[in-house]
Order: sequence, then C-alpha cells, then structure tokens
Amino acid sequence: MHVHALKTVEEFQRSANFAYEVYRQNAYWVPPDDHHLISILSGETPTSSHTHVQAFWVEERNKILATLTAVVDEMYNRHWNERTGHLLFFEALPGYSEGVQALFQTACEWLRSQGCEAARTSFLYASQLPLTIDAYDAVPTVFHTYNPAYYHSYIKNAGFRTEHGMVQYQIVFTPELARAYREMVEQATRAGVRLRSWNFDLVEEETTAFTNLLNETFSAHWGSPQFTLPHMEEFIISLRDLLVSDFTGFAEVDGQAVGFVFSLPDLNQALHRMREKGVEDPAEFLRLVQEIDHGVLLIIGVKPNYRGRGINLALAAKSYLAMMERGYKTGSYTVVLDDNWPSRRTAEKLGGKVTRNFIIYVKALGG
Repeated sequence: MHVHALKTVEEFQRSANFAYEVYRQNAYWVPPDDHHLISILSGETPTSSHTHVQAFWVEERNKILATLTAVVDEMYNRHWNERTGHLLFFEALPGYSEGVQALFQTACEWLRSQGCEAARTSFLYASQLPLTIDAYDAVPTVFHTYNPAYYHSYIKNAGFRTEHGMVQYQIVFTPELARAYREMVEQATRAGVRLRSWNFDLVEEETTAFTNLLNETFSAHWGSPQFTLPHMEEFIISLRDLLVSDFTGFAEVDGQAVGFVFSLPDLNQALHRMREKGVEDPAEFLRLVQEIDHGVLLIIGVKPNYRGRGINLALAAKSYLAMMERGYKTGSYTVVLDDNWPSRRTAEKLGGKVTRNFIIYVKALGG
C-alpha cells in the first residue's frame, strides 16, 4: 500500500470519481458536483488566497482504496486564534483499515508541517458538512454528505475523538402550523420588524448584505469561518437560477437589516433521481426541480442586540409559508450544534423533530 499526494488534474479527476465506486450499490447516495470538488482539490477557488490544500489517496497495485484532503484555512485560524487543520472528502472502501490509517497519518503529518496543532475531520462550513451517524436509509438533503457506517470505525482507529454533534430537524407542514407561522410573522410586523424577500434584480447588493450579516451574526458561532465576498458571490451565482426569492429574506428594523434567512429547494431530490444520468441534461434537471416538495432552511441569523424578539421565528415562518404556498410537504431546519439550545428551541417551536444526527471528530497533532 502506498499513500500518494495528488498533483495533476487527471489525479484530481480520478479522486473525485472514486466515490462512484464506493457507493455503486448504495441507493441513497447523491453524487457531488465533480467540477466544484475538483476545483477545491486543486486549490482553484475564491478561498485559495487564504487556504493551503493537499489531496491524498492510498492505493494498492494502482487501485485507490481511500481518499482524503487536508486543508489549512488561514483566515479561519486568524479569526479563532487557532492552528487547526481540516481533513475533508474522506471516502474509503471497506476492509482496508491499515491503508486508511496510513492515509490519515500522512495527512496529519502534512497538517503538522503547516504548523497545525489539531486536525478536524469532515467538517468545514462551505466545504463539507459533517458525517451522518444514522438515517442511512434516507437520501440526505442538499449540501449534506452521505457516508457508510464503517467510516466511523476507520476514523476512531486513526486516533480521532468526538468533538461535537449536530442535528437536523424536519417539519411536516400542516394547516395548524401555517396558522402558527402567520401569527409569528404578524407579531414581528406589529413590533416594527419589516420582513422582505431577496430582490434578485439586485443580486450583488443582496449578496453583500447577506455576507455582512452572516459574518456578524456567526462571528462567535463555533466552527464558523468568516466568508469573503468573492466566495459568497460564487456560491450565490452558482445557485442563482435555482433559488426562490420568497424562501430567502431579510428582517429590517428602522431601515437597518438585522437578520436574514437563507432557504432553498432540496435540490438533492432532483440530483438523486438523475444519479444514473449525471446532470448533463439541464432540461431534465430543471424539470425535476419543479417536482421538489421539500425545502431546506440552511442558515438563519439575527444580530445579537435584536435576539429574543421573535425575529428568528418570523424569518423562518415566512420562509416555510412560501414553501407551503408552492405545495411543499416538508421542510428542514439544518444544521444545528447539539448544544446550541436557542437554535434548537427555535426549530421545535416551528414544529421540527430531529431526523438525522451528525458527528465531528478531532485529533491533537502534538509536537
């Protein structure tokens, strides 16, 4: 067995394609965006000005057994005053524990050479959401990863420990919830809060406002980086034709934006149905997007001085009402740290129940 550091476009492509072999017989996996993944592996993204990336695989007789990518985000570390590295995009075939441990060891050694004191596995906002520990018989919602159960043993055997848990809530929409949502919106409106949807005719201005609010409201949220405007612009532009104006929005008080919500259709419903064909048929993909009946509230935030006024509930309620008006049957509220009780109580007030759990691992790198 040999651990190899990837260097060429052909190797990045082969690494991205490896997941298809891992999940060949899995009915629930949703293929990633290969082009986006390759751009990350090669370090050619808007974050490249402040990240260092090295992708690896372990192979035996020219057969890939597992892949792993090491990332050092200098902007993240400056924000948190840390020296943390991230190990992302882990995929592996079963039955190769020795090779996988060698792969993790090599990636950790590379992070240590970059000055990192700890390695966090399979979690970095805007790059990868954490590994699931249950719900293996359900298609994940958009942006979530899917992984076999045996990945956890691989990671624990490589010396990692549990650092944090996260949860995803799901809501089954009902007429009773619709009435409760309307009351949440009306209460905020009576209190002088203006709720408005995104104006996609002014997408650059809206993206700037969204980025500023996101960075401010999540500045003290564990694990959250600070996002650059070019990074967020690329993200919004890539989704521009798939977003729904009324799913996203801002809360304003006295003309000042104090909160935001960002929701979107669960694109995985369409991507999963096209997994055999790929998404090279845009017309078919857009047709399937119109049949989506599940929405995903991906992120929501309110400025600290305006919390506790029901603004978060009103923002989420407005987004969910828009989903219901489009005929959606269910919605997600994701992802929430286990110990983020204010956010978890918000999800429960909105009618959410935990339907999927996730885990984040860490390992001290020592000297």
